[in-house]
Amino acid sequence: MKRYLISLLTLSALFGTFISTNSCKTVSPEESARRAYNDSVANNVARLQLKYRKFVLTADQITINQSPIINVSDNTNFILSDSLTGVVQVSPRMSGGPNSLGGFTVKGDITNYEMKTAKNGDVTVTYRLSAPIGSTDVRILLYKGSNKAQATITPTFNRGRATLNGEIKALGTQQYFEGRSF
Repeated sequence: MKRYLISLLTLSALFGTFISTNSCKTVSPEESARRAYNDSVANNVARLQLKYRKFVLTADQITINQSPIINVSDNTNFILSDSLTGVVQVSPRMSGGPNSLGGFTVKGDITNYEMKTAKNGDVTVTYRLSAPIGSTDVRILLYKGSNKAQATITPTFNRGRATLNGEIKALGTQQYFEGRSF
């Protein structure tokens, strides 16, 4: 009888915990609609920024050469485009490296800029960043319905590849630290 009573009390405590954690995650329809509207506006702004080549993609996660995802600071890991010139900076560590921020910075001229929209609404931008040390191919994928994006950087001067996950923002609205460039 004691076993039965203890089992019943344990089950009721677990069920009560389950109910209370699920009720905390409930979002009102108004809140859901507000979030959808804000994401839609952010996506439209990001599309315009990509169209006019004036944007900064700030990354909070990077992957280098199939490594695990690394959480990084978004003010030192970014892709910047200012019409005809651009900067790509990846700094997974906090100090050292060729740019003094723990990574690399490539600054140069943008060529072969192309923007395409897929049937599902995702926007893909590809371009080449030509710098004195060599060129870097950049591919940015802006997801439908938000300003979230994924960028793949492939330099031609080595075999490395970096993938940045972050948000596309208007140029001038984000503070960032640019290291020494090649």
